[in-house]
Amino acid sequence: MKMHKRLAVLIALSGCLLVPAGVNAQAPEDLEKMQQFLGIMTSYFDIIESTYDINSDAEKAAIFQMQKIQEVYENRGEKARAIGVFQQVLKETDNPTIRNAAYMLLGDALKETGRADEAIRILQEGLRENINNAK
Repeated sequence: MKMHKRLAVLIALSGCLLVPAGVNAQAPEDLEKMQQFLGIMTSYFDIIESTYDINSDAEKAAIFQMQKIQEVYENRGEKARAIGVFQQVLKETDNPTIRNAAYMLLGDALKETGRADEAIRILQEGLRENINNAK
């Protein structure tokens, strides 16, 4: 939903919630409540829109999924297990956007698991690939 439509919906909703209850919309505390409500609803719609944008784009979704995989492994105390996932992604795709994210996430995972030399090597490999693609 576009921003102007979203704002119209929020204003209508806030009016529906306050007016039928007999609230004097001129009272400062009521205006503050309305502003808080509008702020919360705007944030909610922003989250919905961002989620839609990510999930309707295969590249964005793949990158987000890799980040979530990394997060789950980190929370389980198994950071090193994400390394294999990122290596597999690099084997399976030629998509430059997904590859760039995989290189970055792989480099971070290697560095964070004490494999800094491998991290440098993989990041340099990604850099060379980008330089060659930029020609």
